[in-house]
Formats: sequence, structure tokens, C-alpha cells
Amino acid sequence: MSTKDPIPRGQAVRAIAQRDLLEFIRDRRTLFVTLLMPMAMYPVLALASTLGLRTAISDLEARQAPRPLAIALSGPDAGSLAARLEQVAAMTADDPPADWPARVTAEIVPAQAAQRQLDDGTADVWIDTPAGTLSGLDGRGTVQLEARVSAIQPIDSRRQRHLLAVVRAVAEDARRRRVEGAGLPASVLEPVALAFAGGSPQEGPTSMEGILPTAAGGVLVLLALLTATGAFYPAIDALAGEKERGTIETLLLAPATAGEIVTGKFLAIWGVTLATLLVNAVSIGLTGLVLLRFLPAGIDLGTDAARLTSAAVVTLTGYVGLAAVAAATCLAVTSGARSGKEAQNTLTPVILLVSGLAGSALLPGAGGAALSAVPFAGQVALAREALTGTSAATLAFHLAISLVAAAAATWLLLRGAAAALGDEELLFRGPDTAGGLFARPAPRSRPTAMQGFAAALIAFAALWYAQGIAPADLTLAVPIQQAALVLPLVALSLWQRVERTTTFGLTAPGGRRWPLAAAGGLLAGAGLFILGAAATLAMRGTHLSPAARDLAERIMGLLLDRPWWLSGLLIAFLPAICEELFFRGWMLAAFAGERPSRRRAVTAVLLQAAAFAAFHLLPERMPQTFLLGVVLGWMTLTTGSLVPAVLAHLAHNAVPLVLVALAADGHGRRLAAGDTTTLPGWIVPAAGVAMIVGLTLVRLARRRLGAARASSPDSIERRG
Repeated sequence: MSTKDPIPRGQAVRAIAQRDLLEFIRDRRTLFVTLLMPMAMYPVLALASTLGLRTAISDLEARQAPRPLAIALSGPDAGSLAARLEQVAAMTADDPPADWPARVTAEIVPAQAAQRQLDDGTADVWIDTPAGTLSGLDGRGTVQLEARVSAIQPIDSRRQRHLLAVVRAVAEDARRRRVEGAGLPASVLEPVALAFAGGSPQEGPTSMEGILPTAAGGVLVLLALLTATGAFYPAIDALAGEKERGTIETLLLAPATAGEIVTGKFLAIWGVTLATLLVNAVSIGLTGLVLLRFLPAGIDLGTDAARLTSAAVVTLTGYVGLAAVAAATCLAVTSGARSGKEAQNTLTPVILLVSGLAGSALLPGAGGAALSAVPFAGQVALAREALTGTSAATLAFHLAISLVAAAAATWLLLRGAAAALGDEELLFRGPDTAGGLFARPAPRSRPTAMQGFAAALIAFAALWYAQGIAPADLTLAVPIQQAALVLPLVALSLWQRVERTTTFGLTAPGGRRWPLAAAGGLLAGAGLFILGAAATLAMRGTHLSPAARDLAERIMGLLLDRPWWLSGLLIAFLPAICEELFFRGWMLAAFAGERPSRRRAVTAVLLQAAAFAAFHLLPERMPQTFLLGVVLGWMTLTTGSLVPAVLAHLAHNAVPLVLVALAADGHGRRLAAGDTTTLPGWIVPAAGVAMIVGLTLVRLARRRLGAARASSPDSIERRG
């Protein structure tokens, strides 16, 4: 970009970072909103929440407090039963059983008066006692009584439990009298007696053990969201602000590469994001100490200071990676914006993304090594694990996975931002020309990077909502989900008027050598499934989340209960066509551009693979789908055709169908469903060989394709 001699990389990055940090610090209003406002916000939210909690606890205690119970008795044996109730109440006065009322009153009234007392609330329940009620209690049969309540003033559940407790006490007294009448000792009713040495057990404080991680989950999600918002304003000003002020050209003329400029600005944004994290973490910690004084007395947190300190260290360390991903995400998303207003609008979906990913860590069964690698969700899950007393070795392993994944995601996003900074069409595009509501853009050979991101956002939203309406039956759910992916793509490609053959790679790979690419795709796809399954089983065993287990069971049900051709169509063929058109077609073409450099090609492959993994929603599947996306993206760029990727995807998804069809002993079915960790000794080496041979054949097809293009008139004309 500049004819000047480049300065040392570290010096250029440091200068740009210092410049942007100073610009941010000088904007005192933004500094106040980003760093200081949360310190005033937390006490208000915490006080309101604590007062609400205290009120809820008080209401709960009030609802659980014993209440008086008024019983209206009528009938010939009303007087005898009332006397028996008085005796039972006197016997239980010193040690009342559970749900015993605060006071029991039994009034003998005529039947007509009993109904009036029920309706005006004087009596809670009316029991009619026929002749022989008391003798039946003292005999050997069962006395049938009916408790009548008012339809005008129904009895509440608390008093209903009180009545049941009183009836149980009367029944216990009747059992004691029957035993004594039979000449048996009272010990007949108490075969075992348990006593605590050293005194009677005392009622301990209410414990929050097991509740604290769940209760802290909302705070951790809020911390993730507020940490991410710390990157918003610096990211808006980083590149979009430069364009709006007209200083972007001066910056590009500096003796620094696009990567150095992006790295310097990232460090500045990351610094502000870390400061936001620190301020919010300190505010949450101090607020928590204040909250302890407002909680009811006798509350036990179920943990100790050592565990809380360890959890705080793990949380802050993990959130450092979260801050890096948030800063890189905001910078990458705003790199194509030409004004601060446009950058602010493009960052709005990031809020939803962070909230959704962080909140997914609170789902039942969420956790484990796979989730630790998911940005925003992994850090929240890691912090919750630290509060549950997970072993130090497991915490360290998951923390290492989280930090490595955050570093990889940050590097990938910065590569994308650097590619956008080096795209002159994206960087210097002028203002949109005024036109009608339905004015279409000019035709172009490939979609732009922003159109690639737009397609991803639209398809992700469509897929998300399709999950809500899709039935459990995969014969209907799969077509609905694939339609949610493809239909927006069709509309967008028609509206943008891109050259579809170029964009979607609708050409034969390798000319007359296409069988090499076709065979290579099939071998590589099948081998990759076996290798991915073996790696997953080695890391996780047969442990799956409820959502992943449910999906595996539904897939096995489809494979076993439906015709093989229908299973193959839904599981292998349809996803191979639809998903390849979207990810290795539209998205890869948008991110790679027409003549990508090696760096941009790598960035494009990784970006579409990350989107491909995210679209599968389940954390357990993301590592394998990411690797599959990388391989398929490489195939597409290598051959210039989508055909090898489609065949590889088809073979990858068809392996479970083949295993179920060929396995006579049921082992293949268990392997396809992920229910066994025992693999045949030959299958993993065979899969490795198949993948190596497949990739080699695809590579050979590339060479043949390159030679064919070099000798074609069209190629000579372009070079000339």
C-alpha cells in the first residue's frame, strides 16, 4: 500500500494501538458509558433483585406457615369424634407432625347450619359422622368419611394438607388403640427406633449448594454480554470512524501492512474490552458482598472461600479469551462499514449472537470439552463448572481448550478483517445511490464478502425458526430445515444477479479427468466420517447431551424404519446438495473473491467452515463438521468445482446408512449411533488410507485442471 520502507512489525502495531487508545480515552462520554455506568447500574439492579428475593421468600414462608383449621361436625357420632379430635390434638401439642395446623377447632352443628358455615367461611370443612363412626375406628374395619367444602369459598391447598395431617393423626391413634385392645405391646408398630448420639439433630441453615451455579448462570451471561459491549464503541471508531473522518487513506499510506493495521486496532479494542471486563467483574464481586447482607439469615451458600476464589480466577482467565473474541468479532463485522451509523447497525446482530451463545451454556446437560471450545458459551459453562467443584485437572483441561479455541477464532476473525481492509471495492465503495424500493444492484460475477455475511445471518435466522416448526419426524424435519437454508439463498442470488456458474462452481472438475476428483471426493468423505467418529469416541466415549442423544436416536429410527432410498435421500443426498450450494458455493465464493491470494483463500475456507459448524447447532458435532468444512472448502478451491465437495459430503453422510445395512451382528448399528467405543481394528487405518488417497486424487485433478486451463484460449486471452 505504500512505497515507504516498512517499519518493524511490533513498532507499527504498537503505534496504531496507542493512537486508537488515546482517541477512545479522549471521548469522555463514551468512556463513561462503557466503563463507569456499569458500576452505578449493578447496585440498582442488585438492590431491586434482592428486595424482590426477600419479598418472594417472605411470601413463600407466609404461604407455608400453619393456619387454623375449623371443622364442622354433624351426625349421630359428631360429639364422640369431636372428643377424639381434642384428645389427638392434645397428644400432638408437644411434637406436631408435618403440615399440622396452628389450631384445630371442631364444632358440632346441624347439617343445615354446617352448609351455611362453609359458605360464609366460618368453617373450612364439613364432615358428617354417621352412627358407628367411633366404634368403627376402634374396631378392625375402615371408616369411610367424606369431607365437604364450599363451592363459594373453596378450601385452599394449605388447609387441605392440614386436614389430611389431622386425619392421619386420628388414624395413628386408632391403630394404637387397636394394638392395645388386642393385648399387644405398642412396639409392634415401631420395629426400629433410631437415635442420634450426642443430642437431637438441629435444624441447619438453608443451603444453596447446587443452586448457586444455576443462580450465578444469569450473572455470567450478563457479564459476557457486557464484556462484549465494551468492544462496540471502539470497534465502530476503528475503521468506520476513519472512513467517516476521511483519514483512512492516510492510514493506508503508512508503512504498515493491512494485517499490522488490523492487529494494532484489535489490541486497542481488546484493551478497552478487558477494562470493561475488569470493571464489571469488580462491580459484580462488590455487589455480591453487599447482597449477602440483604439475604435472609441462615442462608448457606454451599461453598467456601477457596472454591469461590478458584472460580473467580478461572472465570476471569476464560473471559480474557471471550474479550479477545468479542473484540475481533466487532472489528471484523464493522470492517466493511463506511460510516459509524452503518457500523452500529451491523453490530446489532452481534448482541443477539453473544446472548444466544452465552445463554446456551445454561441449557440442561450443557458442558464438557466440546462446549468449552464454543465462543461465549464455553466461558460461561467453564465458570459454572468451577462453582460446582469440578476437579482441578478437568477445569485446567477445559480452560486450555477454551483459550486455544478463543485464540484460533480471534486469529480467523482478524484475517477476515485484514482481507476486508485490503479489498478496495469494499473499502472505497461510495454512498448508495438513491433508487426505488425494488431497485436491483448491477450484475457481478461473485457475491461480495458482506453479501456472504448477510446470507449467513438470514439463513441462520431461518434455520433457527425452522427448528421451532419442524416436527420430530425426520422425514418432514430434514426437508424443512434444508428449505430454510436454500430458499433464502435462491432469492438472494436472484436479487443480487451474480453469475451462478462461477459462484456455485457448476463446472466439471478436471475436464476429462473428472473421475479422479469424483473418486477422491467419495474416498475422502467416507474416510473422514470414520476418523471423526473414532476421535469423538476417544474423547467423549458414549456420553452425549440429551439433545445429541435424541438426534442420534431419531436418525437411527429413520435408518431402521424407512426404506433405504428414503433414508439416503434425507440423510445424504439432500444435505449434500443444499449445504454445499450454500457453504462451499455462495459463502466460499463471497469470502474468497475472484482471484484470491493464498492468505485470503485460507481465511475464506476457515470462515465458511466455522459457519458450517455453527449451523449444526450441537456442540458435540461442531469439531467434526468444522474439519469437514475445511476439507470440502479446500476441494472446491482446488478443483474450481463444487462436484468433489458434493460427493465427499454425500459419502460422509452415507457411511451410517452403509454400516447399518452391512452389519449383521449389530455392531455397525451401535457404531453408527455412537453407542460403542469398540471399533474394528482395521477400520481406522482403512479410513486413514481412504482419506489420503482421496485427497491425493483431488490434488491430481487440480493439476490436470490447471494444465487444461493454461492451454485454453480463454485462459490465454485473460493472460494477454
